[in-house]
Amino acid sequence: MNQPRCFLTLAALAAACTTFASAGEHKVEQKPFTATVSLDATFLPDHVHPLSIDAEAWADLSILELVEQGGMVKKGEPVVVLDTEDIDRKLADDLDATKLRKMALASAERELADLEVATPVNLDEAKRAFDRAKEDLAYNKKVAWPLAEETNRRSVESAERYLEYATEELEQLLQMYKEDDLTEETEEIILKRQRNSVDSAEFRLRSTRISAKRNGETTMPRAKHDAGVAFARATQTWEAQRETLPRALEQKRLEVKKLRIDDKRADEKSAELKKDRELMTAKTPVPGRVYHGEINNGKWNPATAAKFMKEGGKIPPKTVFATVVPAKAKLQ
Repeated sequence: MNQPRCFLTLAALAAACTTFASAGEHKVEQKPFTATVSLDATFLPDHVHPLSIDAEAWADLSILELVEQGGMVKKGEPVVVLDTEDIDRKLADDLDATKLRKMALASAERELADLEVATPVNLDEAKRAFDRAKEDLAYNKKVAWPLAEETNRRSVESAERYLEYATEELEQLLQMYKEDDLTEETEEIILKRQRNSVDSAEFRLRSTRISAKRNGETTMPRAKHDAGVAFARATQTWEAQRETLPRALEQKRLEVKKLRIDDKRADEKSAELKKDRELMTAKTPVPGRVYHGEINNGKWNPATAAKFMKEGGKIPPKTVFATVVPAKAKLQ
């Protein structure tokens, strides 16, 4: 107290001197005085329980009911009651979607397993068909078709010779019967048989020539054309399957890989949604009094919470919306 007094006395003396200098004499008296300091202070509990909903997948935290500012709650009671109709519907839909997703993944994995086995088999079959078509075409050009043409020609020559032999034999028989003494009945029988042979030979030659002409002008050219087309198709099929079958297998592998990743992410999303649903109960861990907003670092900030802590308001995820002060908490 001495220093303030001295400071006041000197100040008063200076004022007096100033007054004296300007207005004449002034009497200074020495008296005690008191210094008063005003401070703002807040009493806060030594420990509190902040409440927030750390939702990861669900952001619609609409309030249906809430404990009023300063209201008392028991342990395990909800501080806010949220509207869970939409998230419950989402969880039900998600359950069906999960079943469909699992079935689609299982089907794709089954298809992939089948393709893993079938692709090399189909490639081998396509290559074998191509090789066979190529070998058949080469054999036909080198052996089968020349042999068929020669057979066609020789069949006509054979029929011509057969007719020639039968005709000569008939002529010899006619000449011989004129010179010998055989009975007329026997001659007629033998000549009749030989004439029939000549007739058969003539028909055989005629039909062979028709068949040979057909083979040479139509059948053989068609066979050569069809064989060329078959080889071209086998080549096209082999070249296409050689590219498409491995590509289809790789596409199926990537498809299954993506489905597995999507399934894993969807499962994680579903787990987050279920966890968010559990968090939406917003129950207090201790009995105490509810204050809207956050008490932190010696300050209570109710202004932010006041914007949404009401019926119909939406609590921002991961934001402290209320603080529970335990009933037995000490003030400091």
